[in-house]
Amino acid sequence: MSMFIENYIELFNYQIIILYFILSFVIGSVPFGLIITKISVYGDIRKLGSGNIGATNVFRTGNKCIALLTLLLDISKSFFILYLAKINFQNILDQELLTTLFVTIALLSLLGHMFSPVLSFKGGKGIATSAGILFFFNWIGAIIALIIWLIVVLKYKTSSLGALSTSILSPLIFWFLYEVGLTKNLLNLPKTSIIEIYLILLITCLIWIKHIPNIKRIIKGKENKI
Repeated sequence: MSMFIENYIELFNYQIIILYFILSFVIGSVPFGLIITKISVYGDIRKLGSGNIGATNVFRTGNKCIALLTLLLDISKSFFILYLAKINFQNILDQELLTTLFVTIALLSLLGHMFSPVLSFKGGKGIATSAGILFFFNWIGAIIALIIWLIVVLKYKTSSLGALSTSILSPLIFWFLYEVGLTKNLLNLPKTSIIEIYLILLITCLIWIKHIPNIKRIIKGKENKI
């Protein structure tokens, strides 16, 4: 923990990194689903379906194109700023500092999405933005998580159940990749770090908290189907 704090102190010596932290939260807070549906003929997505601003609820409008666009934009919220940070800092910071930077940017972009100041600190459930984070850190783990999500959704026709199942299994997937070093040995990708696994555990907790109403509806058998 002390080393983690020391890493933060060192990171704050770079003023541009503070700007990245701010940008991460600001970009994450942009409600693309709401903007897209308002521009189109569907109006305020919060008044439709489940009331959520994410791609699943946009999909319920019947327009697959704007649902796909919402999905891609929500994924890019986290992935874009992480990739931009990688380009700018991978040759400047050592691996420990770089990992601390990435984890912080990822968390801030997700918090911006989930608790957007644009929406009075309400927001989406964080699934697509979390997917962008997983794909950035380890695309093999992200693909495994995506397959799990697809299997659950196709079987039960419930997006929230797929999200909850995937989020609870994602830390285990990344822990396994960390333990065996599979992606490093076979594909020459950076080995998953223990800090990244802690981040994914935190993301899982946040996703479950945001899905409490969905969990109650699932238990009662009243959850919305896709």
